[in-house]
Amino acid sequence: MASVSAPGGRSGGKKNLNVEFNLVPFIDMLSCLICFLLMAAVWVQIGKISVTQSGQGAPTEQTPEQRMQLNLVVAITPQGFLITANGQTLQDGDILKSGNRYDYDRLGKKLKEIHSQYPDKNDIVVMSEDSIKYEDLISTMDVCLANEFPNISVSGTI
Repeated sequence: MASVSAPGGRSGGKKNLNVEFNLVPFIDMLSCLICFLLMAAVWVQIGKISVTQSGQGAPTEQTPEQRMQLNLVVAITPQGFLITANGQTLQDGDILKSGNRYDYDRLGKKLKEIHSQYPDKNDIVVMSEDSIKYEDLISTMDVCLANEFPNISVSGTI
């Protein structure tokens, strides 16, 4: 325990001041805080997906090499997926829903086919409308990650 004492006595008009501070609750609070911070640090590392937001900025001059690059976009609509490259819909790039469920298997096969044609391509833009559920957006991003497109950009405009 910690204590505080002040000099003096009965003769000087001052009384002795001996107080003991109870530090146990303070130490308990700090130990709980340290445990919480350690657990939170682990969860931050587990749930990490690298995502960038694509936006419309000022137009820049493109070099011929940049014009030849493939700008791959997966658009999530209420009807299904729409895969475009350089602004044009790919052949078999319109993947409709089967029933009320998105066809992630067909999307994965199409992305695998695109990656086999362009093995150096590792970035993709995932676009969704406001009415798309968050679960569907995350599942689409998971399919992109599973098919070797780790650099995912998310855009909200179609």
